[in-house]
Amino acid sequence: MLAFFTLQRHSPNPSLTFCVKTHYRLYFMVAPSPEAMRIWMDVIVTGAEGYTQFMT
Repeated sequence: MLAFFTLQRHSPNPSLTFCVKTHYRLYFMVAPSPEAMRIWMDVIVTGAEGYTQFMT
C-alpha cells in the first residue's frame, strides 16, 4: 500500500516535498518543481498498480 503525504516542516521546500509510505519504510522526496512532483507521484502510483496486477 502506498500513501502520499505532504511534509509541512523539516524540508528545504515543504510545498514540493512528499512522502511515499510502503509496508516497511517511508521515503521522503523533494522535487525540483511542482510539475516534477506530479510526474514522480504518477509514475510511482502507476508502477505500484502495475506490480499489483502482475502479482494477481
